[in-house]
Amino acid sequence: MAPTPRRRGFGAERELARLLWRHGFAVVRGPASGARTKHVIYPDLVALYKGHIYVFEVKYRSSPSIYISSEQVGRLREFAERAGAEPLIAVKIPRRGWYVVRLSEAKRTRNGIKIDEDVISTALTLEAFVRSVVNEKLESYIEAGGQPGKLSSPKDCETSGRE
Repeated sequence: MAPTPRRRGFGAERELARLLWRHGFAVVRGPASGARTKHVIYPDLVALYKGHIYVFEVKYRSSPSIYISSEQVGRLREFAERAGAEPLIAVKIPRRGWYVVRLSEAKRTRNGIKIDEDVISTALTLEAFVRSVVNEKLESYIEAGGQPGKLSSPKDCETSGRE
């Protein structure tokens, strides 16, 4: 029997947690991840690297058209604000790999946000995201306007590599 979309989503969360851990991040999967709780504000994953905090909503899709409700986006933003973290969407597309999208790069819709092929084409691969965090140099601080912990733009990172 084929795995349900929910099981594939849980598997993607665990896979992303293992990949980030392997690259030196401390990673915790949200205890209510996937529980469809309305009153709990947990992201799917929280990843920390040397004082920088990233919160992830994780999505697994065979096509890059993903819609995320305003309510879910609001919960991710609220958790990120409380933690002083950067809110991100991690998208796993089978046979293509992982992509990391900032909320500001997703397309706004009436009911939330949309991530489509246009957004994916400019998103960081997971490899480029990890490299941008782990290999930060003085130049990246200057390019980001002197704000430590901010990701460099997708144009500044090589996006051809795939995990």
